[in-house]
Amino acid sequence: MVLGVIGHPVSHSLSPVMHSAAAKSLGLDLTYDTYDVPPDELEDLMDRFRNGDMDGLNVTVPHKVAVMEYMNELMDNAEKVGAVNTICRKGDKLIGANTDVYGFITSVEKNAGEIAARGRILVYGAGGAARAVCHAFADRNVERLLIANRTRHKAEALADSLTGVGCAIDVLDYESNNLVDSVRSADIIVNTTSVGMESVSEKFLPGSENIHQGQLVVDIVYRPLETPLLRQAKRAGAMTLDGLWMLIHQGARSFTLWTGAEFPVELARVSLLKALNED
Repeated sequence: MVLGVIGHPVSHSLSPVMHSAAAKSLGLDLTYDTYDVPPDELEDLMDRFRNGDMDGLNVTVPHKVAVMEYMNELMDNAEKVGAVNTICRKGDKLIGANTDVYGFITSVEKNAGEIAARGRILVYGAGGAARAVCHAFADRNVERLLIANRTRHKAEALADSLTGVGCAIDVLDYESNNLVDSVRSADIIVNTTSVGMESVSEKFLPGSENIHQGQLVVDIVYRPLETPLLRQAKRAGAMTLDGLWMLIHQGARSFTLWTGAEFPVELARVSLLKALNED
């Protein structure tokens, strides 16, 4: 099998590390590579994919929405979330799925199930990752979902896309007087922005100094593994969850869709930690 991940840029991706380790442990004959695809080359890549050059792909920024127009079928939350991060090929048909929702909620429930059962959620960000996170919580019928974003209109657009859910949804921008109270009252706080990433100069989210013991703080950034937000949360006595778990569990779902095999989650974690330590 020929598998891979497309994005722009994409050379930083750790997906090849975990998928290659999984295939080796299971004795599967497959390759998994990165494909840097500028937006103006996406159509050509999709044509090559459809014609048999690849068997399956993951999709990352900035293509998760753009690839949808090339799909013959959508499954696994893709249509509801409005984004595709996994594509399977059956003959000349491309089937798009979204495993980010599964990856996120599985990482939370397996590592912090007791806190995950609580109902007040604060999500920083309103981009593609935030869409998956918000849908994951909405599917669990949480009590309250609050979306905080630098620009309020993007948070409102995300909230509007969550139609038919059973939880209360509020939005605010970073200048809101309610942000501090929202951070203090949240059971779970999730960062889906690039703040804290190694390549980003901005390190702290507004209001995060009010994180306290008894909360769960999740950062989907995994480079660095312990982000400034997670370090800050640990000092405050909160429970923390790094972004590597979401990467692993969404990849596990993708791997099974392509191969039918069960993904070795713990082995993937060891392989990824080794790769991060070698950076």
